[in-house]
Amino acid sequence: MARSRTVARGHLFAAPWLVSAAVALGTGAFATHRPAAEAAVAQVWELPGPHTHGLAVDPFDPEVVWVAAHGSLLRIRNGRWERVGNHTYDPTGFLVRPRQPRVLLTSGHPGPRDRRPNPLGMEGSRDGGLSWQPLALTGPADFHAAAQSWSDPRVLYGWNVARRTALYRSRDGGRTWAYLGEQGLSGVFSLNVHPGDPKAVFAATQQGVFVSRDGGERWRPSDGPPGRVPVTALAFHPREPHRTFAYAASPELGLVRSTDEGRSCHSLGLFPGGQDAVGQLALDPADPKTLYLSTLSADLYRSADGGKTLQRLLERGRVLAP
Repeated sequence: MARSRTVARGHLFAAPWLVSAAVALGTGAFATHRPAAEAAVAQVWELPGPHTHGLAVDPFDPEVVWVAAHGSLLRIRNGRWERVGNHTYDPTGFLVRPRQPRVLLTSGHPGPRDRRPNPLGMEGSRDGGLSWQPLALTGPADFHAAAQSWSDPRVLYGWNVARRTALYRSRDGGRTWAYLGEQGLSGVFSLNVHPGDPKAVFAATQQGVFVSRDGGERWRPSDGPPGRVPVTALAFHPREPHRTFAYAASPELGLVRSTDEGRSCHSLGLFPGGQDAVGQLALDPADPKTLYLSTLSADLYRSADGGKTLQRLLERGRVLAP
């Protein structure tokens, strides 16, 4: 593995309690009404909770970045931070549908005054997060990691941490799910589907990156770097999948970039150290050099040059002036 730069000193990260991205459902029917009480969009200056659970650049509008925060859904639009709707839920999983504008998908937990079942299972929104409707698995499922195929959005994968820890798969946009079991996986932080192959699934775990080539039925450790180092986030660029970013919890690695689909990589010099790590990565589908990343301590960064330089947008949950 080529490594062009060594990152700052710090302690090895070993935090099995890390939670990560997203749940996907999507082509099933759900209501399009928008309750007046949930139609509010208000500017915010800090996160409602201590961290973020999901991050995505809108595939239809690159000026919009979605932030699934602990306590509500936020979006950044032209530099302005907004809270979408009046929900107080905890969206532990979040995805934006790549071919359906304003369709969002999430898992999670209800808010303190929310009477919905806990966990929420999978829910969907057709109005950009202003209203949500239950889709499936309400009660038994809480996906702390999930992914959808860019080439075939009907194919979804989710890692459930409620009741029966296991991998699930959907081939009909989330209307029905197959229970696949743990399949030898543990400590899963995030799931990713190769943009060109809906059967190629990657899991970032406490033991490194694992890969399945048969739709999650069988798994093996990845042959490429970073080896058995904990990997807490992983993302392929949807249109140029040879461009890959990951966070490896080691001072010598940290945030890494690959231009050959992970067969080799080099460090970009970001390693928060201690109990912190990058938990979410979001790549701009319209620009392979633009990416966003958030950390467990609620920092958020933007890079316009492929990770060489970073602009901090959020510090410990507080919005920074542009």
